[in-house]
Amino acid sequence: MTAVLTLINDYATRIVEYTIAPSADGSVPHLPTEVAPLAVTGFRLTYTSRRGSAWKLEIVTCTGNHAPDGQSGHAHRGQQHHYPENASTGRPGWLNDLMSTASDPDALLPARYTRTHDSAQRTIYSGISGTAEIPQWHPLNRPTPNPLRPDAVKFTYVAEDNVWRLDVAMFQGPWVATGQQPAPEQNRGEKPYYPTSPGGSLREAPAWVRDLIDRHSLPPALATV
Repeated sequence: MTAVLTLINDYATRIVEYTIAPSADGSVPHLPTEVAPLAVTGFRLTYTSRRGSAWKLEIVTCTGNHAPDGQSGHAHRGQQHHYPENASTGRPGWLNDLMSTASDPDALLPARYTRTHDSAQRTIYSGISGTAEIPQWHPLNRPTPNPLRPDAVKFTYVAEDNVWRLDVAMFQGPWVATGQQPAPEQNRGEKPYYPTSPGGSLREAPAWVRDLIDRHSLPPALATV
């Protein structure tokens, strides 16, 4: 059987982190605060994507040290969250420039910004049509009378440095005896498969499950910025 999927939801997040090197005179960008200015030594960019849309920059989190009166011995760590969708009035020019350039997570930023981390997760949730089953195995390695009849599957993908892999395929549905229709309050369950796990959780999977996972081993490309 070839399972037919109908998209229900598709959501992704991406986190990219940078450090900031001091300029030739030893200075770093600053942000005003109600106490002492925040000397920014790094920042984290948080992106989201919905239903395959291009990455959208949601939050810029700046981290660094508050140094009252320039006294480094009194410095303490701090952070500020900034939202590109908010009005730019009052934001320093360097931060507005950063938000503009970094609207594309793969854009090249100024040389003094060094990328130190880039990870992402994407979950694609779809309905499954058909009556395919996944046997529920008994401790004595025998199938039980009520296999799982999936009506939905959730593929969770992860990425490091923009290289994607399928982490888990979670099948969900009622436990129903073969040939029977599920009752309105039928007990539901789920069955995960981990394609890259050392234990080889796919070895006992039905052929249609292995085929579906093979066809969805990578997520579809997102729209471009």
